[in-house]
Amino acid sequence: MPSYSAVLSRPGVARVMGTQLLARFAFGMMSLAIVLHVQQMYHNYTVAGIALGAETVGAAISGPLIARRLSKWGPRKVLRIVASTSSLAMVFIAFFRGPEWITILACLIVGLTSPPIQQVARSVYPSLITAKQTSYLFSLDATLQEFLWVFGPVLATMITATYNSTSAMVFMATVQIVGTYLFSRNSEIGEMNIPKSKRRLGGILRKPIVQANVLINLFLVASFGGAEVGTVAVLGIAPSGIVIAALSLGSIIGGFAFGHRAKTKWALLKFLTLVLIGYAAVFLNPTDLVWITICWFVTGLGVAPAFATMASMISVSFGTADSAEAYGWANTGQLLGYSVGAAVAGIIIDNVASEAAWYVTGVSSVMAVVVALITVRFNPPLNQKETNA
Repeated sequence: MPSYSAVLSRPGVARVMGTQLLARFAFGMMSLAIVLHVQQMYHNYTVAGIALGAETVGAAISGPLIARRLSKWGPRKVLRIVASTSSLAMVFIAFFRGPEWITILACLIVGLTSPPIQQVARSVYPSLITAKQTSYLFSLDATLQEFLWVFGPVLATMITATYNSTSAMVFMATVQIVGTYLFSRNSEIGEMNIPKSKRRLGGILRKPIVQANVLINLFLVASFGGAEVGTVAVLGIAPSGIVIAALSLGSIIGGFAFGHRAKTKWALLKFLTLVLIGYAAVFLNPTDLVWITICWFVTGLGVAPAFATMASMISVSFGTADSAEAYGWANTGQLLGYSVGAAVAGIIIDNVASEAAWYVTGVSSVMAVVVALITVRFNPPLNQKETNA
């Protein structure tokens, strides 16, 4: 019988998963570390927001482009080149004291050279497990990633408060380069042979399953952007971290409890509906701290299972020649979604009311459910391995 322990006992799984989580830990720190550092350097939140936006746009653009290099240069070489460049850019930002536009440009470079850790890991995973373990592996992967978003921001804040924002930036760069080196050092990564795709760049987007994956990722993560900005606006800075962490806690529990149960083509729709229920319930008492915390916890129960299911769908639908690029486009959808969701929520808060941000979470989650419903007929079954060209 498949189980999480059985998955972790497979040769290479625990090592690959552990090192990729270490390599990606910098991503959990990134947003807050950049905002805190740039704001402290220039005493301007607008500049800090633009700098973070530049990094996000860079990462959104580069994801699919770097994924295409994996087959030409090999994962190990690509990972080490881009991680070194990105980490050096972080160190430059940490110590640079000059014009704002140069810092913003450096943030763009950080994003453009963001190492494709997740794409590589998820492309190599299928070779390490049996077909029946697919849903367990991707559920475990999506669930453990929640720890990055729980502890990353906390660590960025602690280092900045204890030492300074420069130290936080340097620490983030160090973790990324060391983690990426250890991840790429795995024999499974070094021996990984990614065939050259027969499709042109972006050709994979013609596949309905990829189109749905990108759009659902975009709308789902847009709801997170609205939820985070709205929580801060409604409740204030002090309690917001704990309230937002409730969503991650729910996601961790939901991932372990439900993520591996995704067996039919309707699984994704069920998980997204659970997310929608949590967001919709907040309107019953939109300014109460305890109620919002409960709602975000309920929302979180469907988050990791939804991400795990979407990752599994790509895994069983494509071979390694195309899966890395497909994951890259999904990541682009997430990055754009968060940026748009947070920006729209901010505009609504400034012009309507703080609790009006919940309309962003509500509408975004409704759109995710609608896309999932419309495209459900394209979803592959997840209880067996299917590889399509």
